[in-house]
Amino acid sequence: MENVYVINDSKLIFKVDFERQLDSKEYGLLYRLELVAGYDYVNADENDLQGFVGASRFIDDVQLEHFTVYPMDETIKDRLIEEGYTLINIKDYKIFASERV
Repeated sequence: MENVYVINDSKLIFKVDFERQLDSKEYGLLYRLELVAGYDYVNADENDLQGFVGASRFIDDVQLEHFTVYPMDETIKDRLIEEGYTLINIKDYKIFASERV
């Protein structure tokens, strides 16, 4: 199965992973969003080139988020859109290698 990726308005890219089924009265599924890249200067010391760089450059941003989907009432896609994420094909994004700053 291919991974699912989303991007938010802050140009942060997350990988979507199923975490677990919730133990509650209502059937719910918990999903994890793991930061994989974001838009920033590729190498600010050398040039003004901007692009997507690895998550290690975003230590002040949220690295991991969770959201719950109630599949009897909504789809995963609808829930992601409601939370401000857009589904993307990660192959359409070039992610530059980066080191922690």
